[in-house]
Amino acid sequence: MATKTMHRRDEAVLLLARGFSSDEAGRQIGVNGSTVRRWRADLEFELQIQETRRAALGEAVAALEAAAREAVDVLTRTMKDPEVPATVRVRAALGILSALPGFATHAELEQRIAALEIATEGRDRQ
Repeated sequence: MATKTMHRRDEAVLLLARGFSSDEAGRQIGVNGSTVRRWRADLEFELQIQETRRAALGEAVAALEAAAREAVDVLTRTMKDPEVPATVRVRAALGILSALPGFATHAELEQRIAALEIATEGRDRQ
């Protein structure tokens, strides 16, 4: 496949992963929307789109995790600061406690999915 076509396909992957329609992506890269739809019929192309989306989501989750750590630090400092009014310290403590169930559920689901993936990989190799 020509280098120019490969470059356009790569650009289309990025645009489609960001939520552009086939027609919109085609306009952006200078091809017809039907060409993009034809590319999308290729399983490998579609997998590239999914992997690009997964990577972008992973980056967003990492950024949120970093912000969450900072938020917990701020809440913890506020909660422990004797100069801060008691009502504010209590609200900070409640903020930390209210977030816990969601994080615990998320962590548990991650572990379960990882275990399922490992088990599935083992079956695929047999």
